[in-house]
Amino acid sequence: MAKQTVQAVKNEIQELAIGNYKSYSEQYESTAPDTLMSVQELAKGYWDCRDYKEVVRDEKLGISLDDYQLWTKEAHSQFLKAHGHSLN
Repeated sequence: MAKQTVQAVKNEIQELAIGNYKSYSEQYESTAPDTLMSVQELAKGYWDCRDYKEVVRDEKLGISLDDYQLWTKEAHSQFLKAHGHSLN
């Protein structure tokens, strides 16, 4: 349980998300409703796949699914900006 702060968990989730966005860039290179739904589903997948130690950590830190969803959405915005896409 090395990640003991909210910021550390946020950074970890965003690094995972950006890795996914880069690996599947064609799937994540827009702000279309389907893409944004995929971003939220990615967050749900991270949430559902946590191991016991991560669940305990998140409970201790007060982290919720909403946080995971916000963080993956923020990472998606960063990904779009880094790749020259408009965020209209």
